[in-house]
Amino acid sequence: MSKVGVLTWAAAIILPAAGLWLLLSHPGLDAHYEHHPQHFWLVLAAAVLAVLLGVVLFRAARTRRDVRLILVSLMFQFAAGFLGLHAIATPGVILAMPNAGFVYAVPVGLTLGGFAALASAIEYGPAAAARLNRMVWLLSALPAVALVVWAAFSLTGLPPFDGMPSPTETSGPLVILAYVGSLSYVGAAIAYARQFLRRRGLLLLSVLTAFVLLIEALLAVGYGRSWQASWWEWHVLMVLAFALIALSSHTQFRREGSSLGLFDSVTLNQTMAVLERDYTRALAELVEVLRQRQAAGLPIDQPLGSVGVDLSKRFGLTERQLAVLTQNARLYRQLDGLFRSYMSPQVATALLENPAQADLGGRIAEVSVLMADLSGFTPFAERTDPALVVQMLNTYYGAIVPVILDEGGVVVQFVGDAVMAVFNAPVPQPDHALRAGRAGLALQHAVGRIAADRPDWPRFRVGINTGPALVGNIGAAQMRNYTAIGDTTNLAARLEGVAQPGDVVIGPLTRDQLGPYAIVQPLHAISVKGRREPVTCFVLRGLR
Repeated sequence: MSKVGVLTWAAAIILPAAGLWLLLSHPGLDAHYEHHPQHFWLVLAAAVLAVLLGVVLFRAARTRRDVRLILVSLMFQFAAGFLGLHAIATPGVILAMPNAGFVYAVPVGLTLGGFAALASAIEYGPAAAARLNRMVWLLSALPAVALVVWAAFSLTGLPPFDGMPSPTETSGPLVILAYVGSLSYVGAAIAYARQFLRRRGLLLLSVLTAFVLLIEALLAVGYGRSWQASWWEWHVLMVLAFALIALSSHTQFRREGSSLGLFDSVTLNQTMAVLERDYTRALAELVEVLRQRQAAGLPIDQPLGSVGVDLSKRFGLTERQLAVLTQNARLYRQLDGLFRSYMSPQVATALLENPAQADLGGRIAEVSVLMADLSGFTPFAERTDPALVVQMLNTYYGAIVPVILDEGGVVVQFVGDAVMAVFNAPVPQPDHALRAGRAGLALQHAVGRIAADRPDWPRFRVGINTGPALVGNIGAAQMRNYTAIGDTTNLAARLEGVAQPGDVVIGPLTRDQLGPYAIVQPLHAISVKGRREPVTCFVLRGLR
């Protein structure tokens, strides 16, 4: 909320309390105004609004299977029933004389509603929510049972309902009851205010505001004198509280185009998690539908038709939600394609599933690193038009990248004429050395087919090494790269450097892990910077 919005909201809830204090502290301002029909219709309007809100909330609660919505619905139902009794108590409209029990019904009904509101503020766990959901029809009967019992005792004329109502309409134990009800709404308002700070929503704010207005209404019930301004105030506050939620519901309905998700912002966290999961599933299905349409050569901006109707029914989407979801699916499809074209699919999938994996840093893991570059690229580039050089690189990469990806490799970088791929990260691959070996041989085979018709094009040399490496995101907060660094990577580059064009040279640990599958030719041992002993290497001729 903006500062203006906060100030406006604060003024709306402070002014009634300030007005009540002014009227009570200056009795001369607490003017007398007695008009029975106006009282009857005002209270009846509040009761009708409350019962309508109770019905709408109960339907939403049953649709979402949400305990909090059920309890908020009970609050409105308690208030509606007892307000109805109070309206009937208006002298000269339905009853000739006021019934004490009907007159005193308001603090009782609002306090029972306060208990329901306070219970709704609890964040129930799955087990407790399931138990309460099984008792939903028993809970929904409580307002009617309480109303019938209260009305029956009121009509008997037995004590304490055998005399004329108190001028304040609330006295003795009912004053204490009004205070208890006020405290219940205070507890509920605090809990809902905390939830609003985490999950902004128009209806959530409206329910919170209604709780505050009902606190003030109960205080006015306890202190106001019949037919005076302080007494009329609590009537007006109740109408405002219920009218505010009704107006917010109507505004949200016009915005959403359906009543289905009106009160979703009020629901339990577990209900919201289910809704978010369903929304994600619906988005994924829409993306797949768009992918299939694109693959079939159909425009993806056509109306969804029966597919949209089916998704709306399965996931409970409004027309507006479906339109937004479809737009998001198209955007997601475009961004996903762009995203995956700039990094290996395995890395892209891992990041989408767990964005935390994009954090800088890494872990030590055993990997097989494949290095490949073009032998004689520099003199070729010097004598060849740059456009043809780019064409050659893209032709080669267009053939070798699918080969690496088919074996589960992760292409981590292109550096001019060189490409680097990692196996066994980020997805574990127990046979990573075998995968890297197959990828290296298939790479040379694919390049050989292309170079057969272009004898002037340079050929790739490939080096593969297996061992521990630091695998993760290296770079800065603004830009980073998923890669593998360490001695294993350095040796892979050294092995690629000693390979002949068209050959695949592997290190000793790669040879050991390939075992009997490898057909190799030993090479002379090579010296590597930083190592005391020469490193034995092999030319990989094939795999059995």
